[in-house]
Amino acid sequence: MKISRSFLAGIFVLLGALAVIQPSNVRAQTNTDIAKDAFQVTVEVNINNFVFTPVSIPAGKRLVVQQVSLSGAATTTGAYVQPIVILASELGTAGFNYNYFGPNPATADPTQFYASYPTTIYADTLEVGPAFAGYTPSFLAFNVVINGYLVDLPKNAATTATNRQAPGPDVRLLGNHSIVTH
Repeated sequence: MKISRSFLAGIFVLLGALAVIQPSNVRAQTNTDIAKDAFQVTVEVNINNFVFTPVSIPAGKRLVVQQVSLSGAATTTGAYVQPIVILASELGTAGFNYNYFGPNPATADPTQFYASYPTTIYADTLEVGPAFAGYTPSFLAFNVVINGYLVDLPKNAATTATNRQAPGPDVRLLGNHSIVTH
């Protein structure tokens, strides 16, 4: 069986053209893009508002969290308390994922807590809430600084995100611990 040279040339031209074509929504993120779409927010959480606080993400964008920094204080009338800050993130309507950050107490004052966590969290929806382990805190307050950058939502995720009306996560107290329910 003979294959003509023009047929083979046509196949190679077609393969070359396919190799050049790239999907329009796939694009490498550069340092310039990251700097242009930089994102930083400070969220205050405390024992008095023991609820999740939503983080405002612009419509049509996805937040990529790169760093979470915590500074705050917690006290208890019991033996100890371990404050925890939860970042509840959701992509589309897949349900929330919970990221827990529990800073160690400062050496000079064990009621003071500071920590900085490099991380990677992707979020179309992001909420921040307090929790604890140990004895019930009589005081708990934290500043949560979230750093990252924004990227465009994929086309199908943007449609899903605008049609979504689901409630966020809910924290309920149980004894001397907090639990997250959805």
